[in-house]
Amino acid sequence: MVVAELKTKVEKYETKASRCEQQARAATDKAEQTFYEVLAGYYGSLATDFRKILEKRVIA
Repeated sequence: MVVAELKTKVEKYETKASRCEQQARAATDKAEQTFYEVLAGYYGSLATDFRKILEKRVIA
């Protein structure tokens, strides 16, 4: 059950990061672009962290 929840979180944050990257590319001004780039980085980092936890759970 825990593994499934971790996979769901990885997918959730990867999706959010991707959407933010799209928003950054579509941004009309630099401040908006920067905001979405930072947010994409944050969500990408969360996805990476959950992926690492998931890998440890699968190995264990």
